Amino acid sequence: MAQAKLGKRTIDALGTPDRDQFLWDENLSGFGLKVTPAGGKVFIFQYRLGGRGTKTKRWTIGRYGAPWTPAKAREEAERLSILVSQGVDPIAEQKERNRIRETKGFAAYVETFAEGYLEPEWGKSWKQAKRVLEMHAVPVLGDKPIPDIGAEHIYQVLDRLRHRPGIQRTTWAVLSALFKWADKRDDIARSPMEKVDPPSGVKARKRVLTPAELRAIWHASYELEDPRGALVRLLMITLQRRSEVAALPWSELDRDRILWRIDGSRAKNGQDHLVPLSSLALAELDAIGWKKRGLVLPSSTGKTPVSNFSDTKTALDRAVLSYMQEAADASAAALGEERHEVSMSPWWLHDLRRTGTTNLQALGFPIEVTERVINHHQGGEVSGIRAIYNLYEYFDEKVAAMNAWSAHLHNIVTENDGVPRRH
Repeated sequence: MAQAKLGKRTIDALGTPDRDQFLWDENLSGFGLKVTPAGGKVFIFQYRLGGRGTKTKRWTIGRYGAPWTPAKAREEAERLSILVSQGVDPIAEQKERNRIRETKGFAAYVETFAEGYLEPEWGKSWKQAKRVLEMHAVPVLGDKPIPDIGAEHIYQVLDRLRHRPGIQRTTWAVLSALFKWADKRDDIARSPMEKVDPPSGVKARKRVLTPAELRAIWHASYELEDPRGALVRLLMITLQRRSEVAALPWSELDRDRILWRIDGSRAKNGQDHLVPLSSLALAELDAIGWKKRGLVLPSSTGKTPVSNFSDTKTALDRAVLSYMQEAADASAAALGEERHEVSMSPWWLHDLRRTGTTNLQALGFPIEVTERVINHHQGGEVSGIRAIYNLYEYFDEKVAAMNAWSAHLHNIVTENDGVPRRH
């Protein structure tokens, strides 16, 4: 049995044998190199558990070359030798590690968690929660067994999201749920989340758009391609959620009763919601053209709702600034002042809801009415007569509020600011 010190010079000097040959390290028992007729050179570790008479087993460390240099392969062989001296079979250990990776590796465990907990417990948001893990945690944690995941690994996930505070906090929340579930099932000894403080998250927004900004947004919306402009205007008029307006089916609208009934399956709180249609809303829907079926605001395919809100917002912002600049130029010319560049503070489409409810309160409507206008109240799961009562609770007040907002918005957008109307 050939022996030598397994180093780079010795290995590089080896020729190509006619059949498999083995060269064993003279210093570390069981550490060797297998050389094949094809020129392959592979580091191996050979061992026996239980003394003489037991079966000899062979472990493949890796092919000679990066990353398996002689020094790196020797370190691995020393580790395996220690395991054998402790009565641990490296092959059996690897099989167990593979089993754990397949069942308790983080990526695989996300599937188990989604099926066993998220889907039955998180309602409509379970797919989004799973997607958060797949997008932000799996790329970092991969197949790492969940019993081996510590607080330092969780921070590696969260640190990558430090510039996205909303996503960071959501990821923390879903990870907390996952490890709490794993702890209850005894899949881990202790949750690593116990040492991870919740991120601060996104600070509550207080942006309320001014009348001039509302006017600019309204008229700039006509610069967008259909149905994106109508989407923006309906958001302003109805004050409902972006997802509810974008995916609005004609079947939810009743022209005779002047009413929009949002199905609970599409509402954030799972409750049916009645939205009285104001004169501005009717005018917008009349302009689109009433139908009996399909979507009010379809995409180019005609089968899916309008989407790609980011591009819509970008185009809208450009049109808004252009409109505001024209208004500023007209005002400066009327006053004999020099022209000045205008700007607009950052805003989101969601700010339209806050602006509307703020104006409603300024118009004298109490908070409990404005909350019901935007379906913020939590009615709980009810049925029968109680469900019907809850649905029509504050209905007359909501009619008055939506009509008042419609009139107020109409006054704002029709005010003469010196800019020629584009529609």
